[in-house]
Amino acid sequence: MADGASDDGGIEILSKAGAIIDALADAEALTVSALADAVDEPTSSTYRLLQSLIAMGWVDPAPVRGTYRLGLACMQIGGVLEDSLDVRGLALPRMRELRSTAGVAALLCYRRGTRAVCVERLEGHDVRSVAMQVGDALPLHVGGAPRALLAFLAAGEQHAVVDELVAAPDPAYPVPSRGDLQAELETTRRRGYARSDQDVTIGIAAFGSPVFNHRGELVAAVSISGLRERLIDREPELGALVVSTAAAISADLGYDGGRRG
Repeated sequence: MADGASDDGGIEILSKAGAIIDALADAEALTVSALADAVDEPTSSTYRLLQSLIAMGWVDPAPVRGTYRLGLACMQIGGVLEDSLDVRGLALPRMRELRSTAGVAALLCYRRGTRAVCVERLEGHDVRSVAMQVGDALPLHVGGAPRALLAFLAAGEQHAVVDELVAAPDPAYPVPSRGDLQAELETTRRRGYARSDQDVTIGIAAFGSPVFNHRGELVAAVSISGLRERLIDREPELGALVVSTAAAISADLGYDGGRRG
């Protein structure tokens, strides 16, 4: 009887955790009170469960104090962004063309908080870089696709993310000064693609460009990555190719090039 009661309790906890994750999947961020209302649980028990989910990486504190959002682990396992399956499915044929033309790896990344998660990678002919495989994540200030995501965020959201990046203790990758990072992001927006030159892996360069959906919302970034000497010398050509590929994926998603969300 005790074992049965224990099993029932475990299932109940999992059910409550699932309800919290479902509620966060439908919202940008929620307070503890809003979550408690959404899952019909007391605030105190909802808070305790949130702390456990945070420890496991399923939930993260959001930039606005007192609010919470889905954690990186949720994104790494299956993805929760709206339209994500459509983005990946529509992007694949374009990415195959990009890889074939550029001769290097092509990647697709989604943003999750202050990081970019790789959800698709097509290997090129270069040596295989292990820095960004499917399911891996990088902070938004390094790498081609991550930096493209950061550069094309709405201004207010971008400032909040930059604040988090600059304030992060012991970052795995050095964070430039706020002024230098903002200048690089402005340059990226002007030229339409982000440029990564050995900031993730020595000898590896990357170019990345943003993808928008039919509502003009930033949903992903596509990039190429390979040996530096194969990319940097061809930057004008390859940068334009990544931009045109991202634009084609955006058009496939219904983006008309007008106002962005």
